[in-house]
Amino acid sequence: MNVSQLLAVWRTDLLVLARVWWVRLAFLAGPALAILVGVDAASESGYAIHDAIRSGSASILLLAGLAVAVLLGSSAFAPDAARGYLGLLVGTGAGPSTVGLGRLAARATALLVIITTWAAAFQIASMAAGGGFDRPLVIHCLTMVLNLMLVLCACGAMASVIGPIAAGVFGVMVYISAQAAVNLKAALDQQAISDGSQVVVLPMYVVFPRTIVSPMISEMQARGVAGPAAPPVDVNGLDITVPASSWWTIAWTLLWTLALAGAAAYGVRRRQL
Repeated sequence: MNVSQLLAVWRTDLLVLARVWWVRLAFLAGPALAILVGVDAASESGYAIHDAIRSGSASILLLAGLAVAVLLGSSAFAPDAARGYLGLLVGTGAGPSTVGLGRLAARATALLVIITTWAAAFQIASMAAGGGFDRPLVIHCLTMVLNLMLVLCACGAMASVIGPIAAGVFGVMVYISAQAAVNLKAALDQQAISDGSQVVVLPMYVVFPRTIVSPMISEMQARGVAGPAAPPVDVNGLDITVPASSWWTIAWTLLWTLALAGAAAYGVRRRQL
């Protein structure tokens, strides 16, 4: 794979993305929503300010962040392949895998820029509301970057061989199954489900990707103040606390993300451009 060609594809697609209207809207949506979160938190006092900022920010990262990751990943190939643009890139000398990996890298960069901008807006909102600089929220934003990268690469992997709508559905399903694996493992560890269920839960947890749970969201879920980002988990009448992820889980999910990115690059080689 030619590195200079890869960088050229990455740079070109990133410049194109910067002019797409919905990408610009996503870039501005986080700060706009952060203002609303800050105004709501300013009406609180004491530690409730932190809870309001963190709950609102985590919900924005989950709901709006998932939407952005799905749109970026699922639109990576199909529209331009149908117009012949990807074939034109390959005709200039860049290999199909180089084109696939470069375009996916550009979209991952766009997602990183968007989430970084949102994270900065959340910190400004926290300081404006009287909560100061929020380090646990910074760590949560970092964990969500990896979760959203997993979704983006899953969408990209499927978008390299099928249509964007089906690819987007697949990406959401990957996130849901990854969250389910983490929740079920926590329920098994806390004896909310029978030991006989481990023949299903453990293979699912060991083999498939997992969502990354930050210490902040785990602590807030335990107190029931995490909001839509981490609602209470009730299994067989018992409240389950999902623990913060270990470094092993982070490494495993990162490995899955890279594997899906590789699958996207390979998929472009197999499709008609």
